[in-house]
Amino acid sequence: MIIASMSRVPKPVVFSSVLAIVATLLFVINDATIKYLSLKNIKFYHFIFYGIPAYLAVPFYLLISGKFKIKMRATNYWIPLSRGLIFVPMPFLSFWALKYVSLAEFTTLTMSAPIFSLIFSVFILKERPNLFLFLSLLFGVLGVLMVMKPGFDNFNIFFLVVLLNALLISLTTLLVNKFNDLTSPEGYFVYGGIFVHMFAAILFIFDPKMFEFKTIILMVFASLVVNVAIFLLVLAFQKAQNFYGSISCLNYVQIFWSVIISVAVFGQVLDYISTFGALLIVCSGLLSLPAQSKQISQSNSG
Repeated sequence: MIIASMSRVPKPVVFSSVLAIVATLLFVINDATIKYLSLKNIKFYHFIFYGIPAYLAVPFYLLISGKFKIKMRATNYWIPLSRGLIFVPMPFLSFWALKYVSLAEFTTLTMSAPIFSLIFSVFILKERPNLFLFLSLLFGVLGVLMVMKPGFDNFNIFFLVVLLNALLISLTTLLVNKFNDLTSPEGYFVYGGIFVHMFAAILFIFDPKMFEFKTIILMVFASLVVNVAIFLLVLAFQKAQNFYGSISCLNYVQIFWSVIISVAVFGQVLDYISTFGALLIVCSGLLSLPAQSKQISQSNSG
């Protein structure tokens, strides 16, 4: 049944799915690097400041290729710039949370972003809800609660910081999908990073710090990785267009990457309850596949 449903998925949606899955791996690699750096008491603005060259690589390429004016043109500049403002607190929240929660827990709870996205896709983007989407939402919420364990002694207050970050992530992706034709993927990328890099540069002026060469290389590498991931995700949502909720659910793949890296690099594993919660979240993502087929048929009939 699922295979038959997948055969009806348009090529742009398949392409977007591949981009989103690659982006998930890059995001986890970046998060693992941030956790390593946060344990060394490196501030988020140091990380962003040293990563500015990676961010500037895109507009620099557009300039030398003669595509800057075309790619940066927008029919409404307020939307991509507003998205950039939403990005400003996200690095701080990530650094803060990753210092006190495991990589696997951080990634698993970040997967509440697609849950928020499913809600937004129905109430804001007006996607038609169906049984699979509701089941996906139910499984996802139950999974998040099992990881957080509210009311138990081992509840970590920093889980709420992760959820706030997840909400902001869902808002940034919502803006890309809702207004996907305002500017190019390159435009969304550049406008999205203006404020966070300016803010980091200002903070760096008041607290400048030099690091070992290998640490600087690590920060530049991580910045390059996350910038590529953001660009791929923007491109994925632009290509997906009306299938925003379904593509969002592919972010659940991050859980697999995070568990592997968390064990291999940090020696941290999820407990049994959290593992079951993670499995529920994965099931939530899998339930989105038939939902994708339903959305396609509804869109075509509409």
